[in-house]
Amino acid sequence: MKSLREVINEGIESIAIVGASPVEGKVGNIILKNLINYGFKGKIYPVNPKYNEIMSLKTYPNISSLPEVPDVVVIAVPPRIAINVLDEASKYGAKLAVIITAGFREVGNIELDKKLHDVISKSKMRVLGPNSAGITLSRLGIHASIEVLPTKGPVGLVMQSGALGGVVISRLRKLSSGISFFFSLGNMSDIEFSDVLDYALQDEDTESLIAYIEWLRNGRKFMDLARKFVKVKPLCLIKGGWGVQSSEAVKSHTGGLATNYEVFKAVCRQIGAYLAEDLDELVEVCEVIRRIKSIKGRRALIVTNSGGLGVITASHLESAGIDLRPLPEELKDKVVKEAGKSFSGKNPIDFGGDATIENVVAVSRVTELSKYYDILILVYVPTAAEGAEKISKGIRDGINTENVPVITYFDGEGKDEVMLHVSKYVPIVSSAHNLTKAIKELARRGVEIQ
Repeated sequence: MKSLREVINEGIESIAIVGASPVEGKVGNIILKNLINYGFKGKIYPVNPKYNEIMSLKTYPNISSLPEVPDVVVIAVPPRIAINVLDEASKYGAKLAVIITAGFREVGNIELDKKLHDVISKSKMRVLGPNSAGITLSRLGIHASIEVLPTKGPVGLVMQSGALGGVVISRLRKLSSGISFFFSLGNMSDIEFSDVLDYALQDEDTESLIAYIEWLRNGRKFMDLARKFVKVKPLCLIKGGWGVQSSEAVKSHTGGLATNYEVFKAVCRQIGAYLAEDLDELVEVCEVIRRIKSIKGRRALIVTNSGGLGVITASHLESAGIDLRPLPEELKDKVVKEAGKSFSGKNPIDFGGDATIENVVAVSRVTELSKYYDILILVYVPTAAEGAEKISKGIRDGINTENVPVITYFDGEGKDEVMLHVSKYVPIVSSAHNLTKAIKELARRGVEIQ
């Protein structure tokens, strides 16, 4: 049987959607529209015996009636019919099936699940799902999924929850980022995490991988591939099923047994993957380490226009063991000269509430900073006179990230809009908590990821 990587790299030039529908809101309608709207240039074959045409596309009664063997078959019909369609697609010679249909072992339908596995075991075709939200391959213009249209970008997604994939896609968009691919694994009857790791490792369009994991089918293979992966790209994970009740919930979601959380944490430490506790942390920290990669140490300098927010941020960092050494005397005059404004404090250095974004950003241009600090943190509360566009222009025109890596943390009115604009130019986080996590991970990678 071919690997997922081999199937995709051979090319996907035709996709059949079984259960395609002209009815708004139907799963088959959503998938067909998404595939068209995302810009797939290959052939699209709607399959539904009730119609002759859907969305101006000739529609066929079944897989066997198609004018060619489709590379991918997306299945969105009731469970018992889905098994027959899968068998037909396999015998016809399709390379990949994506089963959107739910209603197998996750709802206790063991007999039907066994029939599904019997078909898969006799097939040379790779199968994603069942209970999947679909597949996205941005390079090929494929978004055969029920989730929102994503922005194309450098982040791979592999999720055991389709809806969480949609959430992460939304979070990435707010950080001026997007996805290279999305695999919604569902019940993992065939394709599982290791298959996607293997693909992502070789995919030039993928710079980092975000994964939501409830359970692992092949833990040893996952660890072996993950160790190779983290040496070249960040691997950022979040685990579903921490406690007794949440672990039980996994059974009714994807039909598996939740991997023990303490064991999973130990695995993440061994392989060097980043394990987040919530979605904002997952996406923001992963974006920071994707863009900055690593830092040599834990020496950080905070520059701010808000003494209070600077102190709170410093407290978080110091509690986590980040080195907030005072600004050396020899740099004070150079900072004032570059910024065109005096400041108070030694670290954080506070330019005061009447400072502008230009004053604060100017510190990044002091070349001697790199002798004393591994990272510069801009902590900023926009004033009434500064909107998101003015702030992002100040960042764009004034920042120097070649000297010392820069992370930004903005808070206050219009925070979301500021984050969207500023993230085009520098990494950004939404909280001191995520900032702390990101710096610790950058420092760890600087030591451990060689």
